[in-house]
Amino acid sequence: MADVARRIVVGEVSLGKESGFEDNHKLVFDVPRTVDYRASVDDIAKYLLQLMDDEQLRDKMGKAGRERVVEHFDYRVVAKRFVQIINDKLGIY
Repeated sequence: MADVARRIVVGEVSLGKESGFEDNHKLVFDVPRTVDYRASVDDIAKYLLQLMDDEQLRDKMGKAGRERVVEHFDYRVVAKRFVQIINDKLGIY
């Protein structure tokens, strides 16, 4: 996994109607907040080259990715989880 090259920290943000405030409402944080991370470009390049050069690694990662998608995102799995969440929220047992 790529290292973090830069952490984005803000002390204030401007909000608007989309957030329920008047336009250009300024919110100042008591403690600055991390809002994003930027990965190391050098690390990304290194790992992409490794992936391009290693057919077995590509195959292994592809199979693992497909297995994970089928396990977690197959429409039957998603539908079952959705029904479970609705039942829990509405108190249906």
